[in-house]
Amino acid sequence: MKLASIPASIFARYYAEEEFVDRFAHRPQGALDVIIPVLNTNELWRKNLISIYREIPVNRLIIGNAGCTDDTIATAKNFPRVEVHDHSAFKTLGYSVRELIKAVETEWFTYVHADVYLPDGWFDTMRAHQSEFDWFGCPMRLTVLMEYLHVHPDRPYAGSQMGRKAALAGGLDRIDDDYVYRQEDFVFARIVEDGGFRHGKIEDTFHYHQVMPPIYGAGARVRKLKRVDFSVEETQAEELHAVVTQLRGTIKYLRPDAFQIRAVEANLLKLKQLGKFDFDEFIAWVGRENPEWLPHIPRPLRRLQRYQELARSGFKAMARHGLEYLLHKLS
Repeated sequence: MKLASIPASIFARYYAEEEFVDRFAHRPQGALDVIIPVLNTNELWRKNLISIYREIPVNRLIIGNAGCTDDTIATAKNFPRVEVHDHSAFKTLGYSVRELIKAVETEWFTYVHADVYLPDGWFDTMRAHQSEFDWFGCPMRLTVLMEYLHVHPDRPYAGSQMGRKAALAGGLDRIDDDYVYRQEDFVFARIVEDGGFRHGKIEDTFHYHQVMPPIYGAGARVRKLKRVDFSVEETQAEELHAVVTQLRGTIKYLRPDAFQIRAVEANLLKLKQLGKFDFDEFIAWVGRENPEWLPHIPRPLRRLQRYQELARSGFKAMARHGLEYLLHKLS
């Protein structure tokens, strides 16, 4: 399928056949290196690369392989002018990106995440801002393609149901054309039960429920999704690694502003909850790495340090009462 005939829906476009176009081969103006760090990729990886080569005159695609165990690298090698750098010994994404930037040979480069699909006109629009900025980005438009089990224990299962007409027929006239909307699963369950029939839930099959911008109302208005919340299952070790790197990376490399201070406070609390926080070591580390942050460490933690110093100086009873109070406040 040629580009012009691809459906407007981004979800349909993800899975439609799209002709490979190497912009560099016929419009090399503004050619630049593209860097992408990878540690395995999703099922749209090839399609994302097609969008990159369509939009960008790719001088070289430089891949930082952090230890892929899927077909990410084999897929990338099917594209022209690809270099794969072994980054499997690196511990962090930031260091991988650092080394990828060092490998860039063009004046300008593009850093693209592996799970990004570029829309039509992306490169030309971005390039037009090169005279204004030296490092810049554009907003992300999230497209939610996730499968997870959504079970609400307090409401009926809805979305794909089966029923005996007789179980509902006796109570249907109770429903007026007024307020039954988004609670109809409860309403119909009550009609069934009030009629002496049985309502239930089964667990040995499922249905897929799509999260997409719905088209409703006059003029077929597309209602934009405002927010999608999800959390990914992590082991305690994975969670701890994420919290520690976020906390220490923020303090070591960034200045304290309102947003970063709140992030540090949240990660400090999380470390305490995980039971993996050494207050003395942390305060000493902050003092060595970036003392600008010391006044912004949450006050209870700075008071905690003072109580610990009291305990070491022999004022154990005073320190114990202070510690008990502060640990309660931090919980």
